[in-house]
Amino acid sequence: MLKTTLPHDHFQKKKYAVNMAQANIYALPFMSTGLLLAAIFSAVWGWSSLRDGFNIFMELKYFLPTLILGILVHELVHGLTWQLAARLPFSQIKYGFQLKTLTPYAHCKVPIDIAHYRLGAAMPLILVGLLPSVFAVATGSGFWAIFGSFFTIAAGGDMLILWLLRNVKSGSFVEDHPTEAGCYVYENE
Repeated sequence: MLKTTLPHDHFQKKKYAVNMAQANIYALPFMSTGLLLAAIFSAVWGWSSLRDGFNIFMELKYFLPTLILGILVHELVHGLTWQLAARLPFSQIKYGFQLKTLTPYAHCKVPIDIAHYRLGAAMPLILVGLLPSVFAVATGSGFWAIFGSFFTIAAGGDMLILWLLRNVKSGSFVEDHPTEAGCYVYENE
């Protein structure tokens, strides 16, 4: 049976969120990580390899399918990680797209342990951004270097949320904010 309540009533609720437009601005410093990954690739394999990868990545026949698939995988990784880590049924994860800000999302409907929330927030960065970048450096693939850098930049909002939660104590519970980038945190009083 799904437990949707907190372990006891001695929790204080705090908001850790920014609206989607602010999130795009506040995430800019975190996005520099993607540029750093591209620079590392270039230092190992040269700018021409990165440029060739960029040209392939930007070809319309590759760009649109790669973009759509990458975004879908990014959001699925959020949801599936929360689902598996917190042992939630699929029905407790909502996927959608906020048309006003052109922002896809995965939303956990119930409070979960902060460790599970952080893991779910970080996994798309790791799986869709950093691992392809490591693969690119290991193999010399400019396409995967651009892919990894692009989706590391796309995880800027996730990095922002992790930064907002950096001082939250373990044992706290986190509930996704339904409309903003961030969450509510329930901390022991």
